[in-house]
Amino acid sequence: MSGNAQKIAENVVLLAIARVSMALSLPLVGFLVWLGGQYLDGKFEAQDQKIASHREAAESQTKVTSARIETVEKTAQSAIDQASKVSDRLLSVEIKQTQDSASSEKFQAATLNRLDRVQDSIVGLSNAVAALTATVQAVAEQRSRSPPQPGN
Repeated sequence: MSGNAQKIAENVVLLAIARVSMALSLPLVGFLVWLGGQYLDGKFEAQDQKIASHREAAESQTKVTSARIETVEKTAQSAIDQASKVSDRLLSVEIKQTQDSASSEKFQAATLNRLDRVQDSIVGLSNAVAALTATVQAVAEQRSRSPPQPGN
């Protein structure tokens, strides 16, 4: 019987171990799930921190980009204003050049007209000098051909 008693004792120990393991299995599984949840919460918080830091970096980059865009817009507006002023000045210069060109053409035409008149006067004077020279030569020839008259 001692063999039977030993078997019964072993069965009782096995039964006790089985009952204890059954009783502890549910809390152990709950504890393991809780540990897994804590691990995942830590991972999620780290991921949230990374996302927040990326968001802050993106926001600061957006602010910098916005500031750069505003600067470029101001520069472009300034260039547009200056281009308008330069366009007005260029228009003034072109008008002035056109007026000066017309005035210069009038002056040149008047000068050429005067030069033509001076040239005509010179030709007339030259003809008059030639006629006067011919007259003087004719008078001189006539005096040399005719004998001197007494009294003259």
